Amino acid sequence: MATLILNPWSGGGKCQPAVRVAAERCGWVIREVGPGADPAGLAASSDTDVLVVAGGDGTVSAVAAVAVERDLPLVVLPCGTLNHFAADAGLDCTDPLTGVAAVENGTELRVDVGSVNGRVFINNASIGFYSSMVQDPQYRSRRVAVTSRYLRRAIRGGGTTMTVWLTLAPRVVVPDHVLTILVSNNAYSPGVAPGAALRPRLDEAVLWVHLLGLDERRGPLVWRFAQTLVTLLSGRSQVAAWPTREQTVGFDRARVRVGLDGEAVELTTPLRFSSRPGALRLRIPNAVETREVRIEMQA
Repeated sequence: MATLILNPWSGGGKCQPAVRVAAERCGWVIREVGPGADPAGLAASSDTDVLVVAGGDGTVSAVAAVAVERDLPLVVLPCGTLNHFAADAGLDCTDPLTGVAAVENGTELRVDVGSVNGRVFINNASIGFYSSMVQDPQYRSRRVAVTSRYLRRAIRGGGTTMTVWLTLAPRVVVPDHVLTILVSNNAYSPGVAPGAALRPRLDEAVLWVHLLGLDERRGPLVWRFAQTLVTLLSGRSQVAAWPTREQTVGFDRARVRVGLDGEAVELTTPLRFSSRPGALRLRIPNAVETREVRIEMQA
């Protein structure tokens, strides 16, 4: 028996009707995420053999945490705006219904999750301006404008200043002015900004710690702002980064706001991050047959 956790608001609700019809046809139990409802709570209280989730990264992350806890297979029907995790898992984000067949006849993969103070994340956890930015209601529809606004505020010293301490890997050089700390579940492709969600592997059993910041020696404030905005959006951000299995981050305060897969939570400090290798049983559609093609290209 399968249970579908359906968030009808994800991605503007564009795929909700089709997913509901498919679920009813398959005989799944449907549990809808209503106002104020917790996807994890709906999943945890379900008596099921397979958890199916239709929503964006925040909904998927919440249900994945339950799948990890109960060691249940998880099937993802990507219905959000960005669908970072689904894209990295190789799912067809243009047609969520292709995942329906995976419930009865799919391939099961063991993929990693990250954990911070016992809370599971599937993409990344962030502290600082990036965390605030991705939680803005307009971020997904007006990414450039929202990024510009939050980055301008961070560079000018707006908002709250925190003192942070952590252990660095050898030869890592920290930017003069750190704007955000981002811990990713496995590595992003070289040259891709941490928020772009292009991870070649989800089973490397490693976290990557990213310190995104500014070099104070790079000229006037306006120039540094423009330079940072361009590099951030183009995927060539000024970062210090290193791999680790565990990372502790201390703060000069008892609690801190963290973005977990784009959702805001408040956690007690210090933050203790760890990788949980193969903790999630991800069930995906069976691979389609490949075909050979001949193409012409300019040398």
